[in-house]
Amino acid sequence: MRALATLATVAGALLLLAPPARAQTDPRLAEAVRLAQEGQSDSARIHVRQLLDATSPGDTLYPQILYTQAMVADNAGDMRRQLQRVAVEYNGSSWADDALLRLVQMDYATRNFEGAAHNLERLRLDYGSTPLLAQAAYWAARTYFDMNNPTLACRWLADGMAQSRDDVELQNQLSYMYQRCDLRNDSTAQVAGRTSGDSTKADSAKADSAKTHAPVATRDTTRHPVSRAPGRATFQVQVAAIATASGAEDAARKTRALGFSTVTVKEKGLYKVRAGGFATRAEAQAAAIRIKARLGGSPFVVAGS
Repeated sequence: MRALATLATVAGALLLLAPPARAQTDPRLAEAVRLAQEGQSDSARIHVRQLLDATSPGDTLYPQILYTQAMVADNAGDMRRQLQRVAVEYNGSSWADDALLRLVQMDYATRNFEGAAHNLERLRLDYGSTPLLAQAAYWAARTYFDMNNPTLACRWLADGMAQSRDDVELQNQLSYMYQRCDLRNDSTAQVAGRTSGDSTKADSAKADSAKTHAPVATRDTTRHPVSRAPGRATFQVQVAAIATASGAEDAARKTRALGFSTVTVKEKGLYKVRAGGFATRAEAQAAAIRIKARLGGSPFVVAGS
């Protein structure tokens, strides 16, 4: 019964997730979406059905009509059928990638993670230049984390963050989820540190090799340097993880303007901008709250050096 209830609500939920009416290039279809969003779903479906009957399947407008018909469908089954037609029969149209992303959302809503993953990889392979890649990364991260596959989840997140620079809200959502990747990397490093020794030449060689391949950090302490008590642990606030050096420098500049020193570390293709250090976690947490209030995003505390 729970699965049936979920299926029954998918169509309505995806209509709320649908792009604004202006996303439809034909004003008649835009009007149908508007009617559905305002609760006049029956009128919207009649409107789209009449337009579909009057249009040749070879017309370039046809896949857009099918996609809109899916968006105003009254049940998940009809919605899925129309989206699959767009994705399969009209895979060369500009609406095929939209249809695949909607199918991903439907599969995720019903916990069909294998189906969602299949369509996500198809979206990446067949429509690699789609502007929907960053949105797809959000659903890919959720899908692959739930499938206990953090490697693919983190790979999608990194790609999505690189594509979402002009969408602050989406960038923040992806960055927030990417914290799980940071924690996973930190945990792996801690385990490696506990199992390594320093009493043999082999261990010394490994340490030298690790230093050689360590990420290069660019430190800026020209403003507001922080004094640190010898032997005391320090903490930093990670402000952002950004795909471009210019974007990272912009985030660092804004952070320094608040009175914090910054460190930018390049790891796994991302520039991670960090503020501090701070002598205690409480001080770092207070700084994170202040940074979030002024700059937004999802700053969080990490162990410093």
